[in-house]
Amino acid sequence: ESARAALIRFLQSAQKRGDRTVIVVTGIGRAGGGVLRQRLPDWLGERELRGVIAGYAQAHRSHGGAGAYYVFLKTRAD
Repeated sequence: ESARAALIRFLQSAQKRGDRTVIVVTGIGRAGGGVLRQRLPDWLGERELRGVIAGYAQAHRSHGGAGAYYVFLKTRAD
């Protein structure tokens, strides 16, 4: 739960700064089944982040590959 809350704060803060893309590092976990890696898609789809997230994709190998995601942020509509 603390990881989820930290993610939400991070993404909202990045959007307020005007960032358009961030990298979220989840790590791969043991045998490819890390909890953060598994839960991230669920968290990004939550209602609380609908005004923040435009989409996401697995990062390129040079940016962390299977242990990281690009998260694309919406522009703020103030």
